[in-house]
Amino acid sequence: MAVTALCVRLGFWQISRWHEKQGLNAEMRATLEAPILEVADPLPGLDVVRGHRVAVEGRFDEGRQILLGYRTHDGAPGVEVVTPLVLAQGRRAVLVDRGWLYAADAASARPQDAPEPGARRVIGVPVALRRGPVPGQPAAGASLRLLTTDSLTLWSARWLDADTLAAHVPYGLVPWMLRELPGPGVPARPLRTPPRPLDEWTHVSYAVQWFLFGTILLGGSATLAWSRKRKARAGGRVPSVSDADPDLYRRG
Repeated sequence: MAVTALCVRLGFWQISRWHEKQGLNAEMRATLEAPILEVADPLPGLDVVRGHRVAVEGRFDEGRQILLGYRTHDGAPGVEVVTPLVLAQGRRAVLVDRGWLYAADAASARPQDAPEPGARRVIGVPVALRRGPVPGQPAAGASLRLLTTDSLTLWSARWLDADTLAAHVPYGLVPWMLRELPGPGVPARPLRTPPRPLDEWTHVSYAVQWFLFGTILLGGSATLAWSRKRKARAGGRVPSVSDADPDLYRRG
């Protein structure tokens, strides 16, 4: 009964996760369909821009870029290129995820081969920037690895940390970043893709499995108990040949 109750509880937990992802997917669909919000320096906080497609104008600082490693696209290894978009007055910048580039080692690539000079109008989805260390991961500073110091300062990282990056750039960073969306005038490389919906039905499958486990445990235990009870009523002994009529036994 205890294990069956646990299985049922886990099943309902998966159902709640399913509803949670349904809500997140609905929120993302609403964001992609919402009117574009034009913002300028000083940029508003994340609470203002959340739930909107956001448009920002500035110039990419292509001398300082970050490669987010171990990102795949259709099963191929690669990186996501993050470039600061410096706003008009040059005192602040917003980080822009410009999309995916193929990388055989899933860590290094050449974003300088896909330049985007001049003034740019970037339309994207705002994403909160992480601050401080990631639980269970190395210190934030250790996540930022310098790849080259020639004409391009290129860092490799597994995730972005606003506090660590702020110490390496000469301007202030907005506490959120933009994931640039594909559209007219947006270059083909790096590859921009809209956010993919979260997989909802995996949780339904898990819930069915947990409920099935609970049903099997409960049904199997009930069957076993009923079988033992029936044997106990019969005296716990299976009839043998010697229990038959002695005359019939001798004639046989």
